[in-house]
Amino acid sequence: MAHQTIILGAGLAGLSAAYELVRLGIDVQVFEARERVGGRAYTVQLNAAQYGELGAEFVDDNHTALKSYATQFGIELDPACKFPDDLYWFIDGMLRNAMSLTKEQNTGVENFYTKLYSLLEEQKDPQQTLDEWLNTEPIAPFARQMARRMASSLFATDPEFIGVGFFASVAGMDNKSNMRVRGGVSRLVDALAKHLGKRVHTSTPMRRIQQIDDSVTVSVETANGLVEVIAQSVIVTLPWSVLHHIPIEAPLIDAQREAISSLPYGGVVKTLLQYPHRFWSKPNFGIVSLDSEYQAIWEPTFAQMGTEKILSCFSGGTRSLKLCEQATELATATVRIIHPDAPEIIASRSYDWSADEWARGAYCYFRPGELHRFESHLTQPAGRVFFAGEHTAPVEYRGYMEGAISSGQRAAQQILNLVRK
Repeated sequence: MAHQTIILGAGLAGLSAAYELVRLGIDVQVFEARERVGGRAYTVQLNAAQYGELGAEFVDDNHTALKSYATQFGIELDPACKFPDDLYWFIDGMLRNAMSLTKEQNTGVENFYTKLYSLLEEQKDPQQTLDEWLNTEPIAPFARQMARRMASSLFATDPEFIGVGFFASVAGMDNKSNMRVRGGVSRLVDALAKHLGKRVHTSTPMRRIQQIDDSVTVSVETANGLVEVIAQSVIVTLPWSVLHHIPIEAPLIDAQREAISSLPYGGVVKTLLQYPHRFWSKPNFGIVSLDSEYQAIWEPTFAQMGTEKILSCFSGGTRSLKLCEQATELATATVRIIHPDAPEIIASRSYDWSADEWARGAYCYFRPGELHRFESHLTQPAGRVFFAGEHTAPVEYRGYMEGAISSGQRAAQQILNLVRK
């Protein structure tokens, strides 16, 4: 009998794993709790045929797995931002980028990154949060403020929670530019799902995983009730913020069970505001970092047709948990902090990833010491139960679509190795 694999979750990790296995001749079935595929990749349409992302969005220069899929499916990528020129900080009522910072501020930033690189070179995961580290190191005031903003706008958490070792592992990455998927990330999601066809089952939440000898039984909830599906292996791509609520009867080691039960996920609210026209002076709005209910704002329509323009407003960490029904109102107020003359919006969409029962947060981060404690166990199978998802990707890809895709490809290879034994 041919090897059969169950894949839990139809986000980019699950779809990528399934796509690779089908190409290798492995029989797969994909089960997704939501009514749609894509997981935390979620493109939405607004007026005038314009679109924005309520979930994952950016493609960096080194995201080779995603770019390879885009090439395979004939999907183009549009330029987004170039760094450092297109990264702005709103300071004392003014927008400043690296070119317009004072000499003292630039020196402070360089010193800050030098200290981060030193942490990486020492291969340590200190028992300190970013906040504790900032308070014990001689960091200049602007660099200290910048680091705190990065915690919420890049890592979706607060400096009081994130481990400085994990922060240094990602914040120290030297990225020159990024891109977006032309037509929206859902184009890539749909291309993968189309290749898989009827192998993908939506609205079928998983309720239990049980390994017995050389088979795995997965209980999924369907319109007709609970159904047990049996296969020779399973790939779990669910966020562990969701997985730790689901019984797993498999030979997990203690470190895996601890990671599944405790790995934290940051909170994110993304709000898209559509305006009748561009009201800022620069052709590219760039990415603006500020200290407000929303900590980052950028324009996703830079390469899109039409006079209408969309601004994407990002709120991360504990501030995002307090937005609730006021998300759109607070987003428009945040834009007016930078541009008091902003016109009235013509459309909006907002999404709270912490309130999504199948995400329970945006993406993972690591508290002090956890990166060292959990890192070697994140990709390790438990018997015939395998794991994928951005939380299991190489550290530089955590929280990115590249991390989801590359983890799915890695899990597919692990299944292939099992089949060949």
